[in-house]
Amino acid sequence: MFRTFVRVVETQNLSRVAEEFGISQPAVSKQIQTLEEMYGVLLLERAGRRLKPTDAGEALYRCAREILKALQKTETVMEDHSESRKGHLLLGASTIPGHYIMPVLIKMFKERAPHINISMQVGDTERIVNKVADKELDIGIVGALLGGRRVDGFKWLADELVLVVPKDHPLLKSGSVSLRDLVHEHWIFREKGSGTRLTMEETLKAAGLRSEDLNVLAELGSTEAVLSSVEAGMGISLVSYWGAREAEKAGKIKTLKINDVEFKRNLYVIFPKQKNRRKSVESFLEFLKEVRENRGSTEN
Repeated sequence: MFRTFVRVVETQNLSRVAEEFGISQPAVSKQIQTLEEMYGVLLLERAGRRLKPTDAGEALYRCAREILKALQKTETVMEDHSESRKGHLLLGASTIPGHYIMPVLIKMFKERAPHINISMQVGDTERIVNKVADKELDIGIVGALLGGRRVDGFKWLADELVLVVPKDHPLLKSGSVSLRDLVHEHWIFREKGSGTRLTMEETLKAAGLRSEDLNVLAELGSTEAVLSSVEAGMGISLVSYWGAREAEKAGKIKTLKINDVEFKRNLYVIFPKQKNRRKSVESFLEFLKEVRENRGSTEN
């Protein structure tokens, strides 16, 4: 219940928490109600479409976070003493690795370590980095490294943002385009805080353009939403190769090469700065390094 309550306070959204935890929204509401009945106070109240904690809710939120940290520490200690080597992993991933890469890799890892229980949260890069820095997640896989954070990490897999356009877009007649050809097009962007958005803005800046120079129709919260908007003819966008190839295979969009600039980046594996890590965490980090070596991506 405490973990559910903490996530509801952080997201201010019952349905989002239900989706994260794989339970129904009424089940989330019931857990909150049980806590309110247990302590005899109102914990959450509506503020428009959002849920805001009451003063009592804020107090419980702070305590619940400490309880969860203590439970995690207890589990860590007991795991190290467990002869059965049962373990757990709390993973976080930004949307590209979370949706297109990690599901297959988690399955592969579970085949070699079935005793380790794995859960994964998907969010934008900034959110995942923050959670790893706060030791709420054991490992994060993200699309950019953010400075000044309490995390270690290494370069993992190479990625590139590719231009995606509707299937009948006039630009397809040319085969390739320059960046200047795209200035007056309608653009769909990812939201601020995503690794895709950071890479896009940094590369545009190096090429002498700002995002403000483009005609941006919408900023969306996921690659799937961007691809769906492009498919519907709203505009063009830059998305990860990993996401674009699946959509193009399905015949939903087309990709085009930009001939005068490359939007290259790396995906990164990050983890909290600490001396000791659980065996399950170390095992998964070694597995991710094996994946990197097998796919021939950039070294540390």
